[in-house]
Amino acid sequence: MPDQDFSPLTAAVVEPLLGLLTLVLILSLLKAFLPRLRGLLGERAVARVLKRQALRVANDIILPDGRGGLTQIDHLVLTPTGILVIETKNYSGLIFGREREARWTQVVGRHRHPFQNPLRQNYGHIKAVETLTTTIAVEGRVVFVGRARFPKGRPPGVVDLAGLQRDLAAMPKREIPLALRLEWEALIAQARQDRRTRRASISAASANAMMIRLPRPGSIRAQAPGGRL
Repeated sequence: MPDQDFSPLTAAVVEPLLGLLTLVLILSLLKAFLPRLRGLLGERAVARVLKRQALRVANDIILPDGRGGLTQIDHLVLTPTGILVIETKNYSGLIFGREREARWTQVVGRHRHPFQNPLRQNYGHIKAVETLTTTIAVEGRVVFVGRARFPKGRPPGVVDLAGLQRDLAAMPKREIPLALRLEWEALIAQARQDRRTRRASISAASANAMMIRLPRPGSIRAQAPGGRL
């Protein structure tokens, strides 16, 4: 009996499977990296606003957190009255959350996605900056870019991109004192730049944020999470 050639059949079965596996792999990679890409786009939008204000800004900076670890901060801004710490979120849909709740909820259509309270996250950043400075005032903002809406109102310290622009425009128009500039330079000098440090800080950020509790109003030097610039 002559040998049969199964190669056409094999090709007809294997090639579609390889194509399907490739498609699944691409979709998996997109799903894994899409949140990070959205975050980067949001941070760039905020960085552009800060740059237009001609302020002293440090974007995507890693600093010691004062507890033996590290923390990654989206934006630090030196103002005539102190330092502004900004956490950026690029979300769409409806956002539900209160100032002191541990987790908030994003609703897009029928899908609900819980996420950590960004005010808690940014409060950790504020405390880190406070430990690295002396008497300088430190304040915070959480900036939501994109199409996110808060049906029940935004918690204190949370603004959109237009709100950030209004806050910056309302800052005192005067020269930044020398003492603040020196503290700023000393703070930035403590930033960590190596890739290993960056990976470690990102992997630890979520766990650290869940352990942070917001203080009672008026119990800390910084008016965190919100305050007057």
